[in-house]
Amino acid sequence: MKNSIGIVGGVGPYAGLALQQAILQLSNANRDQDYPPVISISAPHAIADRTEFLLGKTSVNPAYEIVNQIKTLHSSGARYIGIPCNTAHAEGIFSVIQSGVGNLGEIILTNMIDETFKIIKAEKPDIKKVGVLATKGSYKSELFPQYGSKHNYDVCIPEEDSLQDIIHQSIYDGEYGIKVLGYLHDRARRDLETVFNYYKKKNINTVILGCTELSVVFSNESMKGFVLINPIIALARQLIAHQQENNQLQ
Repeated sequence: MKNSIGIVGGVGPYAGLALQQAILQLSNANRDQDYPPVISISAPHAIADRTEFLLGKTSVNPAYEIVNQIKTLHSSGARYIGIPCNTAHAEGIFSVIQSGVGNLGEIILTNMIDETFKIIKAEKPDIKKVGVLATKGSYKSELFPQYGSKHNYDVCIPEEDSLQDIIHQSIYDGEYGIKVLGYLHDRARRDLETVFNYYKKKNINTVILGCTELSVVFSNESMKGFVLINPIIALARQLIAHQQENNQLQ
């Protein structure tokens, strides 16, 4: 399917589904034939955990398998590629991905974090300081502060290790983690409310859902008093824009 949107859908699997659903919901379609063509690969077993790599728990850089999957998408006709994983955009991973797909030609690799800050600027122009809920890998790599600085935003992350642990466990815990269950367990919700209270005390009411698992469970929910920024929505919008722009040029 030439000029399709391509999704690396196993990082993680629920995030891949959420991105494809967002593309459908945001497309200006009146019938089946109006929706943009999408090719998605979900092979999570082949991609090393991004956080474990950034924390030094594995030496296997997930970037290389992500590149392999992008090449497969490209050979199937995908041109506009999205990776629905915030942590995969950390420098030590994303730069390797960019290098690995640089010779494919006629491929647009959309940067989800860049698009997230563009959305904030467009829709919340008065906001200059934001908080982030993310994995320990994202925090250690300073992913969001680096991108935020590029876009002239002050990004606040939890200073206490205990709060970072709470967020990480809400995502990864074997009994109540979102990656395991696919929904927001009451335990995880209560724990995350602790982090939201931390941001409230710092007078921060705009929070980026900096792990795509969080984007999945908060997609139809709100946290009272907070503006939640969903990177999956930002990524979906830009993928649609790229695909539509190409159609207009043809």
